[in-house]
Amino acid sequence: MVTTPIETNSSLKALCPRKDLFSAVQAVAHAVSGRSPLPILSHILIRSEENGLRLVATDLELGISCRVAATVQEPGALTAPARTLAEVLGNLPDKSDVALSVDRSHTVRLHCERSDYKILGLPAEEYPQLPEVADAVSFAVPQAVLKEMIRKTIFAVSSDEGRAILTGILMVVEENALHLVSTDTHRLALCTVALNNVRGTQNAVVPARTMNELLRLLTDGEGDVNVTISSNQVRFLLPGEDDVQIVSRLIEGQFPPYQRVIPSEYRRRLSIPTQPFLQAVKRASIVARDSASAHRIILRTDEDKLVLTAENQIVGSAYEELEVLREGDDVEVAFNARYLLDVLSVIEEEGVTLDLTEPLKPGVIRPIAQGNDEENKGFGLDYLCVLMPMQIA
Repeated sequence: MVTTPIETNSSLKALCPRKDLFSAVQAVAHAVSGRSPLPILSHILIRSEENGLRLVATDLELGISCRVAATVQEPGALTAPARTLAEVLGNLPDKSDVALSVDRSHTVRLHCERSDYKILGLPAEEYPQLPEVADAVSFAVPQAVLKEMIRKTIFAVSSDEGRAILTGILMVVEENALHLVSTDTHRLALCTVALNNVRGTQNAVVPARTMNELLRLLTDGEGDVNVTISSNQVRFLLPGEDDVQIVSRLIEGQFPPYQRVIPSEYRRRLSIPTQPFLQAVKRASIVARDSASAHRIILRTDEDKLVLTAENQIVGSAYEELEVLREGDDVEVAFNARYLLDVLSVIEEEGVTLDLTEPLKPGVIRPIAQGNDEENKGFGLDYLCVLMPMQIA
């Protein structure tokens, strides 16, 4: 993330509701660096705006900013250590106003009722400014939809830093659709939604940390997230008076051709009730979670039944039985129980399909749409998760 120092007046006097200021500090503090050699990056920048304050935090990879309403008595800016500022604000009297100011030595003063604190800050002009993101590609998506899309894909992101390109979520922006894709090579999650008024097309890999922060700040309320993508940066502007913005670098590199991983046909299809399936896998995983069994659960069809088994030489064995609708011949296949739990936990529809070809070829789990989108909270999303099978013996 390329940044430049911010130019601002070092003085500031403002009055702000404690609760609002504390919430704003909490919102941006997740972008603060805890290990940077630059002391300024452990701070939060607070600068005046018209009828309010702008809070900014960045570690030069991820930046978060938001606005809070305040009475600005003297415009300017200050910085304060994020952790100290959050702890003090979190323990000041509730339902009170905080008087915020800074002197020429960069000492920040917080005054609230009978409490008065002085916190050593740093020069505000040294704080890096969040980069401008050229709007080469831009689109808007309802925040509830984007929240659901991230929730359905974030679990499949790789944690292997040796393959950095897989440690983020691929955003495929097309003329009329947005795809989110994640994979750790053992499973792949793909979520798609139709969009209108898309400007430009691009593939961009957004770091998982950025997506997790975005997921934390998004709500199920109304309003669109405005997304802007340049060659190496992405900006998310959230709806609401807080004017929350997230700016992040993109991960460089070529994401694997994910379409090749998704089977184009199946020979067997199982229609399974989601919650009974989830609970059966959860119980059987108690036996399968030992490292010797590698979290393996075996799924075997027997006419209109699906039998789940797990064995562990130390713990014992597990047997679960479910009623299913089966298309095609009987099949026996093994999957990692944790991967099954991850995908079943994010599906809210009452049923799923499991498409299979051969025991050692990928299986595909999809939700079964029921009713309208408002009833099943599907948001008009197309979703699937590809799971690589395990050796049965």
